[in-house]
Amino acid sequence: MTGEYLLELKDSTGALAVIAPELGGWLLRYARPTAKHGLVDALHFSQAIVDRYPKEMWAGNPLLFPMVSFNHLPGREHHYAWGGREFALGQHGFARRSAWRVVARGESALTMELTDSEATRAVYPFAFAHRVTYRLDGGRLHFEQTVENRGAEPMPFSTGIHPYFQVPLTPRGERGKCFVKIPACQHIAADARYECFTPTAKPATELSVAEDVAHTLFFGEFSRRELTLVDPASELEIVLNWEGAPPHRYCAIWSRTTDAPFYCLEPWTALPNSFTRAQPGEVIVLAPGETFRAAMWMELRAAS
Repeated sequence: MTGEYLLELKDSTGALAVIAPELGGWLLRYARPTAKHGLVDALHFSQAIVDRYPKEMWAGNPLLFPMVSFNHLPGREHHYAWGGREFALGQHGFARRSAWRVVARGESALTMELTDSEATRAVYPFAFAHRVTYRLDGGRLHFEQTVENRGAEPMPFSTGIHPYFQVPLTPRGERGKCFVKIPACQHIAADARYECFTPTAKPATELSVAEDVAHTLFFGEFSRRELTLVDPASELEIVLNWEGAPPHRYCAIWSRTTDAPFYCLEPWTALPNSFTRAQPGEVIVLAPGETFRAAMWMELRAAS
């Protein structure tokens, strides 16, 4: 992996992270030394995918802002309305396809910033500063996020992350035997147009990675905001924890196919079509000068 656009972080445990600020603030790798397998990558990575950026981003961890998923208006897909005006905005917003600026960098931490521009204001007419920090500590990768409304009007948005976890984690593993530990929560069923969502209480369970999730599964109201992806044959697991991000009320689970080399666990602040559905609490609205904050972490470790 080469190129001036790639920045590498390391900590004292030998864990590493590779980030491409100019390519959407894209986290490309998070890897950690293991006792039985050497250095293991938690995230799916392919240089071929990076070479196809921004047409294809099925790797690493793309950043979603100022919208998660999509929004439709009657007869107009990928459009939303706000303040009596309509705007076109592609799936998952523009942050993952925008160049971020590095504002602080150390050996084990990096902070990037995305601010509004003429291009963003054409589709999202708000002044903002969005900062993301990646920080390695004790082998764990921390994600810290702030969004500031720098304008004079209330600013709506939704946000989330989209990590593509590697399955299986090592050549010894078997994809079909991997599973996700899900705490007690609500399973949220969507209709065909994502205009109506129906929650059902669900006890703690294990979801097989062999199950087809090409039609995204949605969950919310978690007893604990933490999912664990387990690769039993490799004796490894990845924990994704967002207890420090209360506004991220939901998590989407998706993979392209049942044999894709990745599996996505995606904490979001909203469900699809949130601007049109206008459900209280989904679209976050910041007052002028207000700042949104969230913190999460992921950790590759021996299976418990």
